[in-house]
Amino acid sequence: MSTNDTNIVPREKLAKFELTEESLNSFRKNNNIPLDLYNKDGQILIHKKRNPSEADFGKLLKFEMQGVYFLISELKKAKPSSHDHTFLEPGRTTKLFDQEKTSRFAKQSQALIEDLRKTSFSSDQAVFVQNSVNELLTDFTSNPDFELGIFNILEILGVAGVSVESELMTKRTVVAMGMKVRTRKIVNEGKEESNKKDHLSLMMASYLADVGYSRLDIKNNPKLTKEEYAVVQQHPIISYLMTLPAPEIDSHVRTLILNHHRPYRGNGVNNNFPDPRSLFTKLMSVRDKYNKEVGKERISQDIELQLHLQENNVTSSSFEEDIAILSLASEYASLTSNQPWRPAFKSSIALKMILNDSFFSYSNKNIRHLLDYVGSSLTNNENIVNFGDFVITASVDSERRAHFDICIVLDVGRYQTRPKLQRICSINPVFQKGIKFKIADFDLHSIKIDRRKAIMDLALQAGTTRVIYIIDPELNPALHEAVYKINMAS
Repeated sequence: MSTNDTNIVPREKLAKFELTEESLNSFRKNNNIPLDLYNKDGQILIHKKRNPSEADFGKLLKFEMQGVYFLISELKKAKPSSHDHTFLEPGRTTKLFDQEKTSRFAKQSQALIEDLRKTSFSSDQAVFVQNSVNELLTDFTSNPDFELGIFNILEILGVAGVSVESELMTKRTVVAMGMKVRTRKIVNEGKEESNKKDHLSLMMASYLADVGYSRLDIKNNPKLTKEEYAVVQQHPIISYLMTLPAPEIDSHVRTLILNHHRPYRGNGVNNNFPDPRSLFTKLMSVRDKYNKEVGKERISQDIELQLHLQENNVTSSSFEEDIAILSLASEYASLTSNQPWRPAFKSSIALKMILNDSFFSYSNKNIRHLLDYVGSSLTNNENIVNFGDFVITASVDSERRAHFDICIVLDVGRYQTRPKLQRICSINPVFQKGIKFKIADFDLHSIKIDRRKAIMDLALQAGTTRVIYIIDPELNPALHEAVYKINMAS
């Protein structure tokens, strides 16, 4: 089609494309022009195409001064090749989990939960759980595509017919396993066998973290009273205490269980429950009880260890990463499961919600473990950060002041947490203090336009700038509409 074609697109259906050296280099690097591009009169300049020639780029550059445009309706469709399975790396479309084995794992988990409502956790049950998670880990790592394949866990559990408790337990264990294995593979390749104990410890903690709920009588309601929430806050320590009779459960696993709602160190409101002071007091009283009983020395010693760790805040970076992985896996499992008060969210929406609520809860490294190592595997090879998306970044200056900028995504490489961005404007968040600090929204009256339209490639930067929010039209329609209009007008 030539620029004289009679199929002219109305101007109101077009948006200006920022034709820069960076965007052209992105096309060259990806060997792809992902959009139909038009001139200011709505006539086609070049169709989207793979393997464009230098002549194609030269044709575009001729219209640089007059302006190059694209269809607004294509903005959300024009995403990187993660949508085009033809061009995926070999193995990336492999489904990693066997339906029969995974369903059996989930049904066995449901049976365990039912047993724990009536009986104490036993050594036999501990051995059974260890064997089950070990089999799951072995199957996962023996698959030649375990680093790339799809986590088809939602698909399997959607027809498994198990309780929501079992669904949460299974998802949490699978997602935590994937994050741990793939992260260790990246940073410690070649030492898979020596890492297996660490993998199994995290999986055991993920599996047992919420067994304390089996002993709680709580409402299926998101709006709990202060008293009801105080009861819910007790489940980590209850889960910990339930594992004490089984010596097969390692102390490190119990430490993870006790702290699995605390992805950040310290005692501030950024942390969830349990409060370290109340936890310490509770452990002290339990220790005193067991000290009076004959034959409970092993249990008392484990409690003494946990008290020492709590009192002295003695944790390693690896331990803190495990806590964050467990917490992230728990959030994902909950958001993608049907609850009595709401339906399950789509996997991609769940990941966006976690990212958008991450500023006070997780470090950039924690979020990278989720989004860069298992993110697209959880969404059938679809990124949640894509070309044309609006995102908000946060950075910290030398005086420890945080700055927030709205940007448009120009390119996404291997890691979706490190896209190439063009700055549109700065904005101030609206903070809210409840159970913990969170960003409730952003103040549209605080916007300051960046006339320079500065470009930054996070993949090439080692600074503090990180993506902390995706402006999604479904999650925050008012903000998305406002930013869209600002971008169109600038």
